[in-house]
Amino acid sequence: MTGSETPAEHDCEQVLTRVYEFLDHELDDASGDAIRTHLAACEPCLERFDVEQAVKALVSRCCGNDKAPDQLRSKVMNRISELSET
Repeated sequence: MTGSETPAEHDCEQVLTRVYEFLDHELDDASGDAIRTHLAACEPCLERFDVEQAVKALVSRCCGNDKAPDQLRSKVMNRISELSET
């Protein structure tokens, strides 16, 4: 948190940086509950969440069946393996 940030602004920043993890159900229960609680109490974050949720749904509808080329998939998987080993 920076010196000019209030605790509420810090909470908003944390929620918004993790919104896609939340949408993808990649958070543990405690983190998900904390974000749900914050969204229920913070209208600006809830509005931003709604926009991100709509974008995710649109991308899923428009690109959900697209498959990455085999060469790209291979490169990504190799890079993940390299990063996992370090």
